[in-house]
Amino acid sequence: MVRSRTSSSGFTLVELMIAVAILAILSAVALPLYNEYIDTSRQGVLVENIATMEMFQEDFRNRTGAYLTSAANLAAITAAIDWTPQRNDGTTYVIAAGANGSYQVTATDTSGVQVCRRLPQNVAC
Repeated sequence: MVRSRTSSSGFTLVELMIAVAILAILSAVALPLYNEYIDTSRQGVLVENIATMEMFQEDFRNRTGAYLTSAANLAAITAAIDWTPQRNDGTTYVIAAGANGSYQVTATDTSGVQVCRRLPQNVAC
């Protein structure tokens, strides 16, 4: 009795392994780029919040003659200059004195992304 060889459709193990290897290489390239994009987005939110805080600081300076230069948390900042972020998502804000009448604001979000700006010059710390 002679067996006839029928052609079967499907993928061989080698073809599947090649496909998995290609997916692994693509994800190894894409994942760091995606994480960098997310961090850049988080930094943008922090910079925008600091920019709105700067307007409240200018109002505070117009009323009192000086910037608020010492506030260690959001509650202290809100009490002094009446500023609150658009979303209170656990981000910490600290205002500290700078040189020549300036001040610096450091914002750190819950994932650890940190932005520091020296104002009113609006430069990175």
